[in-house]
Amino acid sequence: MPKQRILTLILVFLFISIHHITQAQMEESRFHYGFTSGVTYSTLGDIQTTLIRPIFPEDTYSTQLKQSLGFTAGAFIYYKFEKSKFAIQPEINYADNGGIFHYEDINGLQYELNFKYSYLNIAPMFKFYPVHGFYATAGAQLGIIVNRSALTYVSNQPELGPDLQIQQSLREVLKGNNNVSIILGAGYDTPFGLSINARWVYGISDAIETLANGFYFIENKNPANSFQVTIGYAIPFMD
Repeated sequence: MPKQRILTLILVFLFISIHHITQAQMEESRFHYGFTSGVTYSTLGDIQTTLIRPIFPEDTYSTQLKQSLGFTAGAFIYYKFEKSKFAIQPEINYADNGGIFHYEDINGLQYELNFKYSYLNIAPMFKFYPVHGFYATAGAQLGIIVNRSALTYVSNQPELGPDLQIQQSLREVLKGNNNVSIILGAGYDTPFGLSINARWVYGISDAIETLANGFYFIENKNPANSFQVTIGYAIPFMD
């Protein structure tokens, strides 16, 4: 998704939130519902081991893992316990979580694999407020992948094989997996319901399934990790 579109969505969300500032209060012992929107910076780990056989000397090629910019948006339920520093916030959200693998070798070949996976995530979150408004958050997340074949391939030597043909072959053997993650983060809740949050989403499962293939790829654990920055707005349920 283009950066301009992401920024526009965030600004629209912020405008709506500010418009309702006077209508909501973050009260204890009362359920709230809310919405979040923001950006993700994600990467997929250990792709080199999956794609490149160890028989090739490492001084004949180089690789690089690059972060991928994406979008996230979701909804949540919020409840803060009375006279307590603790709150619960179960969430459901959509989030991009992929990465870019860059390869080049001494023969002049360069290519990039861009994994553009997206997930529908279910995440029970817990909040701890050491100082009024400021909080630390932790939880777990189950990500259900919505596009298992979201992979693109671009090279500088299409004469070795048309990029689109190789891309299609790669999509048939490298499939995105459902993802399990641990979440740690911090943020600030304003009294009127607007919040900002930054969190680290650490994948503990294999995000890429490697099927039987003629490329000599091997099955390997490829964790999906991301850093997310979001803004949110909570609204009390009607009495």
